[in-house]
Amino acid sequence: MKILHVTCDGRGALAGRTARWLGMDFTVARFTIEDLVRFEHDPARAPRVRRDALRRAIEDVEAFDGVYAEAPEAVLLHYVRTRQRRRPVRWVVNVVDLLERVDPIRRLVRGAYGDDPLAIAAADPAVRWYVTTRAHASPLLAAGLPPERLAFVPANTAQAPILPGAVDALEGARTRSIAAPLREIAGGFLLAGVNNRDVATLAAAAEQARIPVHVLTDLERVPAVPSPSLTYHGLVPLADFVGAVAAARVVVVALHAGPGSCGQQTIAIAQHVRTLVVASDVPAVRDYVADGVSGILVPPEDAPALAAALRRAADEPRRAALVEEGFRRNVRDNARVASFFRESFGPAAAIG
Repeated sequence: MKILHVTCDGRGALAGRTARWLGMDFTVARFTIEDLVRFEHDPARAPRVRRDALRRAIEDVEAFDGVYAEAPEAVLLHYVRTRQRRRPVRWVVNVVDLLERVDPIRRLVRGAYGDDPLAIAAADPAVRWYVTTRAHASPLLAAGLPPERLAFVPANTAQAPILPGAVDALEGARTRSIAAPLREIAGGFLLAGVNNRDVATLAAAAEQARIPVHVLTDLERVPAVPSPSLTYHGLVPLADFVGAVAAARVVVVALHAGPGSCGQQTIAIAQHVRTLVVASDVPAVRDYVADGVSGILVPPEDAPALAAALRRAADEPRRAALVEEGFRRNVRDNARVASFFRESFGPAAAIG
């Protein structure tokens, strides 16, 4: 079976790349939402559809048996294909951040045709929806998605399509050599990832605890906070990111407070390679880390509490038990996501 993987990386190096998983070929689409729709800075103005790009995207879908979408293009593509009475295909939609971009599309379609594309997609049994944390379910349910249509599928390290190359990068991550500038991370503390990372609180905590911390993130999205305790590293290839997480003694996922904060993919990678996790106690993280069981949780935006957690993590006597439970959780999550995708794209899956 051939699956088109619609993702925000459709303009980057992953575009057109195929990953094989569960006997299926997942190919990254060569377009993103910005290629299909131009959003206006004024929220009162409707977005403008790029008709030629949308037509090409619709034709791209025709070459595949199903669509796996991590981006809001799913709702627009599904609506247009339904309106054009195209052949049915199976869909799996990861709904993280979906409404932020789908609401303008819904207003646009309602104004032009009187339809709600989200409602139409929600009513289609060939579309399966999931969140990687229960904390992100509420907006979709409030928008009218039936609860029975929304699954919780944890972030994991087995799902090759979500990060093409991740499975290979995780294989032997602790023994593979990583880039020279990152080798100093070995045995130390590392803040990794991008989403809502709270570098200011980390800087204060690291200075209080007198513990140096490396920061591996996208420095355009996560501005650096000057601190003698922090060493910054910008974006690196996925294999080096995974290698750095594996080489660190502790991975810190310091997050701002709020329901949108999450770091589950970084946590899943750390659990897979058996690196101790210290994370902010926000709703999304609670699906992955139980304090004192599979890691250490600390109140968000609380520098003294984070400093105490860093000091504790440096010589945690139960380190082996904590990382082993995190690893076991990751194994269970991997099995759950594989089962979900087999059911969604397998022979018995509904297809309209």
